[in-house]
Amino acid sequence: MSPIYMLVISITLLLPISTFSLPDCNFPAVFNFGDSNSDTGGLSAMFGQAPPPNGETFFHSPAGRYCDGRVLIDFIAEGLGLPLLSPFLDSMGTNFSHGASFATAGSTIRRQNTTIFQSGYSPISLDIQYAQFNDFMKRSQIIRQKGDVFRNLFPNIDKFSRALYTFDIGQNDLTAGYKLNMSTQEVKAYVPDVISQLTTVVQVRYFLFPIELLQLLRISENLKKK
Repeated sequence: MSPIYMLVISITLLLPISTFSLPDCNFPAVFNFGDSNSDTGGLSAMFGQAPPPNGETFFHSPAGRYCDGRVLIDFIAEGLGLPLLSPFLDSMGTNFSHGASFATAGSTIRRQNTTIFQSGYSPISLDIQYAQFNDFMKRSQIIRQKGDVFRNLFPNIDKFSRALYTFDIGQNDLTAGYKLNMSTQEVKAYVPDVISQLTTVVQVRYFLFPIELLQLLRISENLKKK
């Protein structure tokens, strides 16, 4: 299989749901990044609910997902014994104590130079999704210090280091080129940049995250002293 197709296949697709019931897969939270394959309501929160028949089979009404039932990340959450992930962009009835989905339908790894009304692609590219996560990680701990209901709606700081992080994105980067009337050779030419930008986000997550988490711990401790 060529790298161009491996890019858009989430590793989690290769794992049976039963895998997540093993002791080694006891993740307390899930943070998801992606496109319509794992959007739990992000784009709907921005531009209105995905209309029927979306959501009809399982939820029996529109539920923010661009399919008639559940998306892959829903099954992963269920396999881990967690509630379904609330979309970060939704302010209605959300609970982020067990994680969040930053995915939006139509998202790409690279930023697109068109509006969603022109091309159908979401303005929330992967780098923006990660920026949202980074902001969420910091602000959630400040909000938790308010106590009461706020403490129960956001994850403990330790959950960030023990959470499962999923990335399911890249297919729209390929179709975006064709929508601009690019040839296959032209699309192939920018694939290395797509992979590079995905790699950058993943590397930031794994190599800089411990430093960010340490800074967050210090902020949390300072807030407790006040």
